Amino acid sequence: MKLRYTLLGIMFILGSIVLSAQAPTHPTTKKRTFPDYLSAKELSLAKIYEKVIPTVVTIYTTTNSFTQKGPVQNQGLGSGVLISHDCYILTAAHVVDGSSKIVVKTQDGRKRDATVLFSEKSADIALLQLDVLDSNLAHATLGDSDVMAVGQNIYAIGSPYGMENSFSAGIVSAFRGFDKLYDGTVSIEFIQTDAAINSGNSGGPLFNSKGEVVGIASSILTVSGGFQGIGMAVTINTAKELLAFEDRPWIGVDGVLLQREELAKVFNLNVPGGLLVQKVAKGSPASKAGLRGGNITANVNGRSILFGGDIILEIGPQAACHVECLESAKQELNNKDKLNIRYLREGKEYTAVVDISETRRNFLTKPKP
Repeated sequence: MKLRYTLLGIMFILGSIVLSAQAPTHPTTKKRTFPDYLSAKELSLAKIYEKVIPTVVTIYTTTNSFTQKGPVQNQGLGSGVLISHDCYILTAAHVVDGSSKIVVKTQDGRKRDATVLFSEKSADIALLQLDVLDSNLAHATLGDSDVMAVGQNIYAIGSPYGMENSFSAGIVSAFRGFDKLYDGTVSIEFIQTDAAINSGNSGGPLFNSKGEVVGIASSILTVSGGFQGIGMAVTINTAKELLAFEDRPWIGVDGVLLQREELAKVFNLNVPGGLLVQKVAKGSPASKAGLRGGNITANVNGRSILFGGDIILEIGPQAACHVECLESAKQELNNKDKLNIRYLREGKEYTAVVDISETRRNFLTKPKP
Protein backbone atom coordinates (compact mmCIF):
# COMPACT_ATOMS: atom_id res chain seq x y z
CA MET A 1 0.00 0.00 0.00
CA LYS A 2 2.84 2.35 0.84
CA LEU A 3 4.40 1.61 -2.54
CA ARG A 4 1.09 2.38 -4.28
CA TYR A 5 0.78 5.75 -2.54
CA THR A 6 4.39 6.52 -3.31
CA LEU A 7 3.86 5.76 -6.99
CA LEU A 8 0.70 7.84 -7.01
CA GLY A 9 2.63 10.67 -5.37
CA ILE A 10 5.35 10.47 -8.01
CA MET A 11 2.73 10.43 -10.78
CA PHE A 12 1.03 13.46 -9.22
CA ILE A 13 4.33 15.36 -9.05
CA LEU A 14 5.21 14.45 -12.61
CA GLY A 15 1.76 15.49 -13.73
CA SER A 16 2.21 18.86 -12.02
CA ILE A 17 5.52 19.35 -13.79
CA VAL A 18 3.92 18.59 -17.15
CA LEU A 19 1.04 20.97 -16.47
CA SER A 20 3.47 23.70 -15.38
CA ALA A 21 5.53 23.22 -18.50
CA GLN A 22 2.43 23.58 -20.65
CA ALA A 23 1.22 26.74 -18.88
CA PRO A 24 1.96 30.05 -20.65
CA THR A 25 5.17 31.70 -19.48
CA HIS A 26 3.57 35.16 -19.57
CA PRO A 27 -0.11 35.23 -18.59
CA THR A 28 -2.25 37.11 -21.07
CA THR A 29 -3.75 40.43 -20.01
CA LYS A 30 -7.35 40.02 -18.95
CA LYS A 31 -9.83 41.73 -21.25
CA ARG A 32 -12.00 44.13 -19.28
CA THR A 33 -15.14 46.00 -20.22
CA PHE A 34 -16.67 49.14 -18.76
CA PRO A 35 -19.42 48.30 -16.23
CA ASP A 36 -22.78 49.93 -16.91
CA TYR A 37 -22.98 51.46 -13.43
CA LEU A 38 -20.10 53.93 -13.89
CA SER A 39 -20.86 57.58 -13.30
CA ALA A 40 -20.20 60.01 -16.13
CA LYS A 41 -16.97 61.12 -14.41
CA GLU A 42 -15.76 57.56 -13.88
CA LEU A 43 -16.53 56.64 -17.48
CA SER A 44 -14.65 59.71 -18.71
CA LEU A 45 -11.53 58.74 -16.72
CA ALA A 46 -11.71 55.13 -17.90
CA LYS A 47 -11.91 56.29 -21.53
CA ILE A 48 -8.95 58.66 -21.11
CA TYR A 49 -6.84 55.79 -19.78
CA GLU A 50 -7.96 53.46 -22.57
CA LYS A 51 -7.14 56.10 -25.19
CA VAL A 52 -3.63 57.02 -24.02
CA ILE A 53 -2.20 53.84 -22.48
CA PRO A 54 -0.92 52.44 -25.84
CA THR A 55 1.50 55.41 -26.02
CA VAL A 56 3.09 55.00 -22.56
CA VAL A 57 6.36 53.11 -22.17
CA THR A 58 8.58 51.83 -19.38
CA ILE A 59 12.31 52.63 -19.61
CA TYR A 60 15.06 50.39 -18.21
CA THR A 61 18.60 51.75 -18.01
CA THR A 62 22.05 50.41 -17.23
CA THR A 63 24.90 52.58 -15.94
CA ASN A 64 28.46 51.46 -15.26
CA SER A 65 30.42 52.47 -12.18
CA PHE A 66 33.51 51.36 -10.28
CA THR A 67 33.57 50.45 -6.58
CA GLN A 68 36.13 49.01 -4.18
CA LYS A 69 34.85 45.58 -5.18
CA GLY A 70 35.34 46.32 -8.87
CA PRO A 71 33.14 47.40 -11.78
CA VAL A 72 29.38 47.15 -11.27
CA GLN A 73 26.31 47.76 -13.38
CA ASN A 74 23.47 49.75 -11.85
CA GLN A 75 19.92 49.30 -13.09
CA GLY A 76 17.47 52.18 -13.37
CA LEU A 77 13.76 52.54 -14.08
CA GLY A 78 11.61 55.31 -15.49
CA SER A 79 8.70 56.06 -17.79
CA GLY A 80 8.16 57.83 -21.09
CA VAL A 81 5.69 58.50 -23.89
CA LEU A 82 5.81 57.91 -27.64
CA ILE A 83 5.17 61.18 -29.49
CA SER A 84 5.61 60.43 -33.21
CA HIS A 85 5.53 57.80 -35.97
CA ASP A 86 9.33 58.13 -35.98
CA CYS A 87 9.32 56.38 -32.58
CA TYR A 88 10.47 59.46 -30.67
CA ILE A 89 10.02 59.11 -26.92
CA LEU A 90 9.88 61.96 -24.41
CA THR A 91 11.19 61.25 -20.93
CA ALA A 92 13.10 62.96 -18.12
CA ALA A 93 16.80 63.68 -18.62
CA HIS A 94 17.74 62.22 -15.24
CA VAL A 95 16.15 58.87 -16.18
CA VAL A 96 18.67 58.24 -18.98
CA ASP A 97 21.56 60.39 -17.74
CA GLY A 98 24.86 58.55 -18.28
CA SER A 99 23.22 55.28 -19.32
CA SER A 100 25.33 52.79 -21.23
CA LYS A 101 22.21 50.90 -22.30
CA ILE A 102 18.58 51.98 -22.68
CA VAL A 103 15.74 49.50 -23.19
CA VAL A 104 12.15 50.59 -23.78
CA LYS A 105 9.21 48.31 -23.04
CA THR A 106 6.18 49.15 -25.19
CA GLN A 107 2.56 48.16 -24.52
CA ASP A 108 2.82 45.08 -26.75
CA GLY A 109 5.25 43.68 -24.17
CA ARG A 110 8.30 43.94 -26.43
CA LYS A 111 11.58 45.37 -25.16
CA ARG A 112 13.49 47.49 -27.65
CA ASP A 113 16.84 49.29 -27.58
CA ALA A 114 16.78 53.08 -27.75
CA THR A 115 19.26 55.96 -28.18
CA VAL A 116 19.34 59.50 -26.78
CA LEU A 117 18.84 62.18 -29.46
CA PHE A 118 18.81 65.21 -27.18
CA SER A 119 18.89 65.97 -23.46
CA GLU A 120 18.63 69.17 -21.44
CA LYS A 121 19.28 68.80 -17.72
CA SER A 122 18.06 72.27 -16.73
CA ALA A 123 14.57 71.33 -17.96
CA ASP A 124 14.94 67.61 -17.15
CA ILE A 125 13.84 66.68 -20.68
CA ALA A 126 15.30 64.04 -22.98
CA LEU A 127 14.30 62.74 -26.39
CA LEU A 128 14.93 59.10 -27.27
CA GLN A 129 14.37 57.13 -30.44
CA LEU A 130 13.93 53.39 -30.85
CA ASP A 131 16.88 51.89 -32.70
CA VAL A 132 14.49 49.88 -34.88
CA LEU A 133 11.44 51.88 -35.94
CA ASP A 134 7.95 50.40 -35.77
CA SER A 135 5.20 52.34 -37.54
CA ASN A 136 2.55 50.20 -35.83
CA LEU A 137 3.21 51.79 -32.45
CA ALA A 138 0.68 54.37 -31.30
CA HIS A 139 1.86 57.84 -30.31
CA ALA A 140 0.33 60.55 -28.15
CA THR A 141 -0.91 64.00 -29.15
CA LEU A 142 0.96 66.96 -27.67
CA GLY A 143 -1.27 69.56 -26.04
CA ASP A 144 -0.85 73.27 -25.28
CA SER A 145 0.26 73.85 -21.69
CA ASP A 146 -0.25 77.60 -22.05
CA VAL A 147 -3.98 76.94 -22.28
CA MET A 148 -4.35 75.47 -18.78
CA ALA A 149 -5.71 76.65 -15.46
CA VAL A 150 -4.79 76.08 -11.84
CA GLY A 151 -7.38 73.68 -10.46
CA GLN A 152 -8.06 71.73 -13.64
CA ASN A 153 -7.79 67.94 -13.62
CA ILE A 154 -4.57 66.27 -14.70
CA TYR A 155 -3.62 62.60 -15.02
CA ALA A 156 -0.27 60.82 -14.66
CA ILE A 157 0.68 57.39 -15.99
CA GLY A 158 3.96 55.65 -15.24
CA SER A 159 5.70 52.81 -13.43
CA PRO A 160 6.02 53.83 -9.77
CA TYR A 161 8.32 51.34 -8.03
CA GLY A 162 8.10 49.18 -11.16
CA MET A 163 4.30 48.86 -11.12
CA GLU A 164 3.71 49.52 -14.81
CA ASN A 165 0.81 51.53 -16.25
CA SER A 166 -0.28 52.99 -12.91
CA PHE A 167 -2.88 55.74 -13.36
CA SER A 168 -3.26 58.61 -10.88
CA ALA A 169 -5.42 61.72 -10.96
CA GLY A 170 -4.93 65.14 -9.46
CA ILE A 171 -5.13 68.81 -10.25
CA VAL A 172 -2.79 71.54 -11.45
CA SER A 173 -1.66 73.07 -8.16
CA ALA A 174 0.50 75.85 -9.63
CA PHE A 175 2.88 76.81 -12.42
CA ARG A 176 6.53 77.33 -11.45
CA GLY A 177 9.09 79.13 -13.58
CA PHE A 178 12.18 79.04 -11.35
CA ASP A 179 13.62 81.82 -13.58
CA LYS A 180 15.47 79.28 -15.71
CA LEU A 181 16.36 79.91 -19.33
CA TYR A 182 17.87 77.72 -22.03
CA ASP A 183 20.30 79.65 -24.24
CA GLY A 184 18.70 82.89 -23.02
CA THR A 185 15.60 82.33 -25.17
CA VAL A 186 13.44 79.44 -23.93
CA SER A 187 11.77 79.86 -20.53
CA ILE A 188 11.63 76.64 -18.55
CA GLU A 189 8.30 76.14 -16.81
CA PHE A 190 7.05 73.39 -14.52
CA ILE A 191 3.58 72.23 -13.51
CA GLN A 192 3.09 71.59 -9.79
CA THR A 193 0.54 68.84 -9.20
CA ASP A 194 -0.88 66.68 -6.43
CA ALA A 195 -1.28 63.71 -8.80
CA ALA A 196 0.71 60.86 -7.26
CA ILE A 197 4.26 60.80 -8.67
CA ASN A 198 6.77 58.38 -7.17
CA SER A 199 10.07 56.76 -8.07
CA GLY A 200 9.57 55.14 -11.48
CA ASN A 201 7.03 57.77 -12.59
CA SER A 202 9.88 60.04 -13.70
CA GLY A 203 9.68 60.79 -17.41
CA GLY A 204 6.08 59.66 -17.62
CA PRO A 205 3.40 61.79 -19.29
CA LEU A 206 0.80 64.02 -17.69
CA PHE A 207 -2.44 64.20 -19.68
CA ASN A 208 -5.31 66.67 -19.74
CA SER A 209 -8.96 65.61 -19.97
CA LYS A 210 -8.68 65.47 -23.80
CA GLY A 211 -5.94 62.84 -23.54
CA GLU A 212 -3.22 65.26 -24.71
CA VAL A 213 0.26 65.32 -23.17
CA VAL A 214 0.68 68.55 -21.21
CA GLY A 215 3.71 67.66 -19.07
CA ILE A 216 6.54 65.21 -18.41
CA ALA A 217 6.97 64.09 -14.78
CA SER A 218 10.26 65.31 -13.35
CA SER A 219 10.50 65.12 -9.56
CA ILE A 220 8.77 65.21 -6.19
CA LEU A 221 9.40 67.35 -3.14
CA THR A 222 9.54 64.94 -0.22
CA VAL A 223 10.81 64.49 3.31
CA SER A 224 10.00 60.79 3.73
CA GLY A 225 11.16 59.74 0.28
CA GLY A 226 7.62 58.96 -0.87
CA PHE A 227 4.85 60.97 -2.46
CA GLN A 228 3.56 63.88 -0.35
CA GLY A 229 1.34 65.77 -2.73
CA ILE A 230 3.94 67.98 -4.42
CA GLY A 231 5.03 66.70 -7.82
CA MET A 232 6.76 68.62 -10.61
CA ALA A 233 6.47 68.12 -14.36
CA VAL A 234 8.04 70.21 -17.10
CA THR A 235 5.34 71.73 -19.30
CA ILE A 236 4.93 70.29 -22.77
CA ASN A 237 5.36 73.76 -24.31
CA THR A 238 8.81 74.00 -22.72
CA ALA A 239 9.63 70.58 -24.18
CA LYS A 240 8.31 71.58 -27.63
CA GLU A 241 10.38 74.78 -27.66
CA LEU A 242 13.53 72.88 -26.74
CA LEU A 243 12.90 70.17 -29.33
CA ALA A 244 12.25 72.77 -32.04
CA PHE A 245 15.40 74.77 -31.19
CA GLU A 246 17.59 74.36 -34.27
CA ASP A 247 20.89 75.92 -33.23
CA ARG A 248 21.70 73.75 -30.22
CA PRO A 249 25.39 72.69 -30.16
CA TRP A 250 24.56 69.61 -28.05
CA ILE A 251 27.32 67.03 -27.89
CA GLY A 252 25.96 64.79 -25.12
CA VAL A 253 28.55 65.40 -22.40
CA ASP A 254 27.94 65.97 -18.70
CA GLY A 255 31.11 67.47 -17.22
CA VAL A 256 32.64 69.23 -14.24
CA LEU A 257 34.76 72.32 -14.87
CA LEU A 258 38.05 72.18 -12.95
CA GLN A 259 40.27 75.22 -12.42
CA ARG A 260 44.07 75.34 -12.74
CA GLU A 261 44.62 74.69 -9.02
CA GLU A 262 42.39 71.61 -8.96
CA LEU A 263 43.97 70.16 -12.11
CA ALA A 264 47.46 70.72 -10.72
CA LYS A 265 46.57 69.13 -7.39
CA VAL A 266 44.62 66.12 -8.66
CA PHE A 267 46.21 65.43 -12.07
CA ASN A 268 49.54 67.27 -11.85
CA LEU A 269 48.58 69.28 -14.93
CA ASN A 270 49.66 72.83 -15.71
CA VAL A 271 46.72 74.05 -17.83
CA PRO A 272 44.30 76.98 -17.32
CA GLY A 273 41.32 74.69 -16.85
CA GLY A 274 39.49 71.70 -18.24
CA LEU A 275 36.13 69.99 -18.43
CA LEU A 276 36.33 66.61 -16.71
CA VAL A 277 33.83 64.40 -18.54
CA GLN A 278 31.46 62.74 -16.08
CA LYS A 279 28.99 61.00 -18.37
CA VAL A 280 28.47 60.60 -22.11
CA ALA A 281 24.95 60.06 -23.42
CA LYS A 282 24.46 56.79 -25.30
CA GLY A 283 24.40 57.40 -29.06
CA SER A 284 25.23 61.10 -28.67
CA PRO A 285 27.72 62.95 -30.92
CA ALA A 286 30.35 62.69 -28.17
CA SER A 287 29.74 58.95 -27.84
CA LYS A 288 30.10 58.45 -31.60
CA ALA A 289 33.35 60.45 -31.51
CA GLY A 290 34.75 58.11 -28.84
CA LEU A 291 34.75 60.41 -25.79
CA ARG A 292 34.60 58.62 -22.44
CA GLY A 293 33.00 59.39 -19.10
CA GLY A 294 34.26 58.54 -15.62
CA ASN A 295 33.54 55.53 -13.44
CA ILE A 296 35.38 56.12 -10.14
CA THR A 297 33.66 58.28 -7.51
CA ALA A 298 35.75 60.62 -5.33
CA ASN A 299 35.29 63.78 -3.29
CA VAL A 300 37.10 66.96 -4.34
CA ASN A 301 36.58 70.12 -2.29
CA GLY A 302 33.19 68.88 -1.12
CA ARG A 303 32.05 67.85 -4.61
CA SER A 304 31.30 64.27 -5.61
CA ILE A 305 33.14 63.74 -8.90
CA LEU A 306 33.57 60.82 -11.28
CA PHE A 307 37.18 60.20 -12.30
CA GLY A 308 38.54 58.13 -15.14
CA GLY A 309 36.93 60.15 -17.93
CA ASP A 310 38.50 62.41 -20.56
CA ILE A 311 39.51 65.99 -19.76
CA ILE A 312 38.38 68.40 -22.49
CA LEU A 313 40.91 71.22 -22.97
CA GLU A 314 39.48 72.95 -26.01
CA ILE A 315 36.16 73.10 -27.84
CA GLY A 316 36.91 74.50 -31.26
CA PRO A 317 39.35 77.39 -30.81
CA GLN A 318 38.08 78.11 -27.29
CA ALA A 319 39.92 76.83 -24.21
CA ALA A 320 37.74 75.19 -21.55
CA CYS A 321 39.18 77.40 -18.84
CA HIS A 322 36.08 78.71 -17.00
CA VAL A 323 32.31 79.09 -17.38
CA GLU A 324 32.61 82.24 -19.50
CA CYS A 325 34.93 80.37 -21.87
CA LEU A 326 32.38 77.60 -22.35
CA GLU A 327 29.60 80.13 -22.98
CA SER A 328 31.79 81.86 -25.58
CA ALA A 329 32.47 78.52 -27.25
CA LYS A 330 28.76 77.74 -27.29
CA GLN A 331 27.87 81.02 -28.99
CA GLU A 332 30.67 80.73 -31.53
CA LEU A 333 29.77 77.17 -32.49
CA ASN A 334 26.00 77.67 -32.86
CA ASN A 335 26.17 77.62 -36.66
CA LYS A 336 28.72 74.85 -37.10
CA ASP A 337 27.98 71.19 -37.77
CA LYS A 338 31.35 69.81 -36.67
CA LEU A 339 33.48 70.62 -33.63
CA ASN A 340 37.16 69.93 -33.06
CA ILE A 341 37.69 68.88 -29.45
CA ARG A 342 41.13 68.55 -27.85
CA TYR A 343 41.25 66.36 -24.76
CA LEU A 344 43.49 64.38 -22.42
CA ARG A 345 43.15 60.68 -21.72
CA GLU A 346 45.51 58.88 -19.35
CA GLY A 347 48.08 61.65 -19.72
CA LYS A 348 48.08 61.69 -23.54
CA GLU A 349 46.56 64.37 -25.75
CA TYR A 350 44.04 63.55 -28.48
CA THR A 351 41.77 65.38 -30.91
CA ALA A 352 38.26 64.31 -31.93
CA VAL A 353 35.86 65.67 -34.52
CA VAL A 354 32.32 65.73 -33.12
CA ASP A 355 29.47 65.88 -35.64
CA ILE A 356 26.50 67.75 -34.14
CA SER A 357 24.56 68.31 -37.35
CA GLU A 358 21.79 65.86 -36.36
CA THR A 359 21.24 67.55 -32.96
CA ARG A 360 20.85 71.03 -34.48
CA ARG A 361 17.58 70.27 -36.26
CA ASN A 362 13.95 70.71 -35.33
CA PHE A 363 12.84 67.39 -33.85
CA LEU A 364 9.16 68.28 -34.24
CA THR A 365 9.46 68.20 -38.03
CA LYS A 366 10.08 65.12 -40.15
CA PRO A 367 13.72 63.90 -39.93
CA LYS A 368 16.08 64.61 -42.80
CA PRO A 369 16.14 61.77 -45.38
